[in-house]
Amino acid sequence: MEPHPYEHRKPRRPLRLPRRTTPPPDRPAPPNLRILLIVGLVLTAVFAALAVPYLIGYLLQLVSR
Repeated sequence: MEPHPYEHRKPRRPLRLPRRTTPPPDRPAPPNLRILLIVGLVLTAVFAALAVPYLIGYLLQLVSR
């Protein structure tokens, strides 16, 4: 015997809950993540600005040996 292929069944509301007579409430808008993006870019820029001189100095030490 072959197993039955999976068939999607529509989800059913549990019988213990009353029937909904009004539509569900509107969902709130998703959060604005633009601030986190800006903070991340600023931190990346600061990290790069601090790291590049050290990397250049390290590479110059390797070359000058």
